[in-house]
Amino acid sequence: MSASNCPETPRQKMIQMMYLVYTAMLALNVAATVLEGFRTVGDAMEKSNFSVGQKIVDSYDQFDRLHENNPEKTAVQYQKAQEVRKLSHDLKYYIDTLSYGLICYVQAEVTPLDHSSGKKSVKLPKVKIREGAPDDGKFYIDTVKHLVRNYGLEIIEKADNNNDGTRYFFNGSEPKQPAEDCRCMVLKRRIIEYKQKLKEILGPDSSEIQIALNVEGNNFHNEHGGNGISWEMVNFDNTIIIADVVVLQRLRAEVMTAEYDAVRMLYNQVSADDFKFDQVKTMVRPTSSLVMQGGKYEASVGLGAFDSKSPFRVVINGQSYTSDGGAVEFSQTATAPGEKKLHGTIYVKKDNEEKSYDFDESYFVMEPMAVVSLTQMNVVYNGIDNPVKISVPGVAAKDLVVEIKAPADGKTPGAATIIPEAGKAGHYIIRPSKLGKIEVSVSAKMDGKQVRHMGSYDVRVKRIPDPVIMIGSNKPGSILFKAEFESNPMRVTIPDFDFQLATPLRLEQYEFSVSGSGKLPETVQGGRLGPEQISLIKNARKNSKVYISSSIKTPDGVSHPIDVSFRIK
Repeated sequence: MSASNCPETPRQKMIQMMYLVYTAMLALNVAATVLEGFRTVGDAMEKSNFSVGQKIVDSYDQFDRLHENNPEKTAVQYQKAQEVRKLSHDLKYYIDTLSYGLICYVQAEVTPLDHSSGKKSVKLPKVKIREGAPDDGKFYIDTVKHLVRNYGLEIIEKADNNNDGTRYFFNGSEPKQPAEDCRCMVLKRRIIEYKQKLKEILGPDSSEIQIALNVEGNNFHNEHGGNGISWEMVNFDNTIIIADVVVLQRLRAEVMTAEYDAVRMLYNQVSADDFKFDQVKTMVRPTSSLVMQGGKYEASVGLGAFDSKSPFRVVINGQSYTSDGGAVEFSQTATAPGEKKLHGTIYVKKDNEEKSYDFDESYFVMEPMAVVSLTQMNVVYNGIDNPVKISVPGVAAKDLVVEIKAPADGKTPGAATIIPEAGKAGHYIIRPSKLGKIEVSVSAKMDGKQVRHMGSYDVRVKRIPDPVIMIGSNKPGSILFKAEFESNPMRVTIPDFDFQLATPLRLEQYEFSVSGSGKLPETVQGGRLGPEQISLIKNARKNSKVYISSSIKTPDGVSHPIDVSFRIK
């Protein structure tokens, strides 16, 4: 079987979908519901990795028994399998040191909820990882692994922290020019070495399995053919902690997939004809153990050793199938979220008798989830361009259909348009034209044609708040020394406005007066207090008030009258 005819393995398809999930979390304001969805996906992958790990252990145990029965026949393949085991173990262990070490790096302890005894605080020891010391940090790695296995990713207290992860993986170096000995670069080198050594062990047979772990070169390019982004920057530069953990889970999953496929291939190279028929084992290979609601769970069900001239019968959840080419193809529509279990039996005829082999499998169904991340605010503002990032786990940006609709709850409808932002896949610009509430509706093209609704996100359209005039960092109504009026410039700001305007607001003209000075308000050009205004302040009595009035036009075209006052200390 050539590489071109070898389809992606089940876990590789799941991993490719998971690779897209973490990018949805890079917004400055990450909604709690999105983080919770991310934890759900991460926990599902952790369970899936554990399940595949058990299958890998079973494969080695099966190979060990095979070797004991006929060491001469299995010598070559068995030795290669042991080399694959050692090579894979070392890389998985190093990934574990990074994953669980990251959790220790960002928090000193966790307080998981134990349903039997309530909340219980667990200290995480700080242990530095030293390259070249494979047992260094063994204690805390096992401690955190136990906590993640039992309590899930909810033990990460600052899941949306996007600073510590960068420092951790780049060891303080510049992401665009990372140090060769920083954690992410060491990981990259070890992955490349793993792939090279695995291919050397398997030789020409390596073309029969697909090895993912694509870390070489610059894999991400913009739509206009610009320079690509390095693997380490895409995965670890300014990404949030929970995204980093899921990336490492994905890498571990890809190592486990390559290891499992390599061992099974080596095992199958040993002729099944030399062994007793009662050593047959069932093989269930799903296309993915993580399925989106509305999609299909698909699996190939067969035997570890079989006679191609004797088809067998399979019953799965009460439905009967007949083999064709050593396996049956099973599919089931995922109608509801949660863990789904399969029980089946393979019936094989031997000596005019039908022998049965039971098997059990499970997979996880996740709800369709559109991730709408407002990149600079929690609402959108009328009359200006508002950037937004939209993604759906497992769906390419080009296959998304994004629309603005009236709110379904009957509240005052706003109005807006949404267009793709040039040169940025998955980025959009919302341009509101009416105050109220809008609904961002996200659909996806499935299989290139079928369109499915993936979720909606309610957004409020608000007007830009009234700006105010401040003197230095002093708000209107503040009491200032006379010298402070002279040393601090006047500036225009919008309180509680998180949006970063392309052009800062400026004070071009204002009216100025001081109480008790005997002078009428006078119009002043420019944005600073001039010599005449400073003189009036210096000659003013204690507790006198300084009045400043103006009109500022915000980018939405609205003019805002401003009247502020300050008191002289």
